[in-house]
Amino acid sequence: MISEEVPSISIILNERRSKSLKGFISSKKNIKGNFYTHRPTRENPTSWSFENGENKLNGEAVLLKDGEIWHPYQTKIKSHEVNMVLFSGLSSKLSKITNNTDLLKASSGFFKIGSGCYGGRINKV
Repeated sequence: MISEEVPSISIILNERRSKSLKGFISSKKNIKGNFYTHRPTRENPTSWSFENGENKLNGEAVLLKDGEIWHPYQTKIKSHEVNMVLFSGLSSKLSKITNNTDLLKASSGFFKIGSGCYGGRINKV
């Protein structure tokens, strides 16, 4: 996923886990910490979490297709069609542990979901 605000900031998800995808936040090839996306359940919405040393942050993720919100209880948008995500609260929580303005600006906006993802799954290359 690439930030729409700061294209040099990206989130690379490269490991499939039982209930999440694991990767990292990267800024100009420098890894900032582990990043996870978690699929929704009946009890919890789609979410994200971030780990960097002893810092552990988490929040909700809002998935969209061309500006329209996707959620598991609607039938208009298929999960594999989502192409954007907003990580709610990520920027404000990161601001407590970093002053990196590019990272804070990127994390406050939308990320484009690349072709390597398919409805929250990692496509096999």
